[in-house]
Amino acid sequence: MGFLGANAVFLGTDPDEAGYGMGWGSRTIALVSLAMVVIGCLGSTATPRLAGRVGDKTMLALGGAVCAAGFLTMTAGNGSAAPYLVGALLVGLATGIFEAVTRTLAAEVVDEDETALSVGLNELALSLGAAIGAAVIGALFAAHHSTAPGGPLTLAAFRWSWSVCAGVALLGAVVGLAFRHGTAGHGRTPVRPAQPLTRNGDAV
Repeated sequence: MGFLGANAVFLGTDPDEAGYGMGWGSRTIALVSLAMVVIGCLGSTATPRLAGRVGDKTMLALGGAVCAAGFLTMTAGNGSAAPYLVGALLVGLATGIFEAVTRTLAAEVVDEDETALSVGLNELALSLGAAIGAAVIGALFAAHHSTAPGGPLTLAAFRWSWSVCAGVALLGAVVGLAFRHGTAGHGRTPVRPAQPLTRNGDAV
């Protein structure tokens, strides 16, 4: 999540001044962000069907692997337009996969009376992760500023951020492989079938 702000900065940086970036305007940057959102929505839509075939554990690991591939593509491309855009779309796809599978699992792996708590904790984790990600990216940027007063960031700042994001994504893939499904329902109180009602609304 910390990548999103850095994405706009990179795309808007003038390459004639900084030696990297695209120098694009706000409309073009917004279109890139829209493309990431659209492909993320496609990933979210496809995730439940794929999870039904290969399992939630595989989808968690796949999301981490795709995300890492996206950031590594950016790093290997050294800031060139084509690799960067391909990497950004992969990150968007992975984000959609992650958000779909984690929200589903937050409801599935707990007893019914704990669903609200589990889903709430998942949303809290997403917000906390975004805040931590933004702080980490900000720290990396602060450590790689141009020596000139008020100068732009160096390309190393972005390469470090992409590398760190790739590492975190790979860690997420490993954690996904360690995930154990099928814990929901053990010890759960069976739900009694609904009793028929009389015309007055009283149970028979």
